[in-house]
Amino acid sequence: MVLEAGYPNTTGFRKVVKATILVKKKPGMTDEDFIQHYNHKHAQMAAPVLERHNVITYSLTYCLQRDRTILGDMLRGKANMLDYDAICTFVFRDYKDFARFMYDPGSKALTPDHENFMVEEEMKMMVGDEYMVIDEGRRVG
Repeated sequence: MVLEAGYPNTTGFRKVVKATILVKKKPGMTDEDFIQHYNHKHAQMAAPVLERHNVITYSLTYCLQRDRTILGDMLRGKANMLDYDAICTFVFRDYKDFARFMYDPGSKALTPDHENFMVEEEMKMMVGDEYMVIDEGRRVG
């Protein structure tokens, strides 16, 4: 099995393993409390485990009521939004580093915290490489 990043015989891919996780906030939780917990509690607990396994980047993207309102207005009610509140993104050098993170006991220790801010059963993941078209404001290739 090939565990390197990227697709053979291609150009334009970053040659990384990018894990994108869709997250729904816990019912009844305010947007402010969700951001506060995710940014300042859960992400801070995850950071040392990720660093131990050579993570390149770890980021959180939110799409909450403010964003949904703006997009709804901008697209005149025709925004077909995903029913998720955040996207968690990890970028690793290869599948080996990603697997080491996923199976690290420190990673498993993060799971109980999910009940404090997210609906774990609704979590979805996509993992693969990233083809770059524009990077740092400039067209790639």
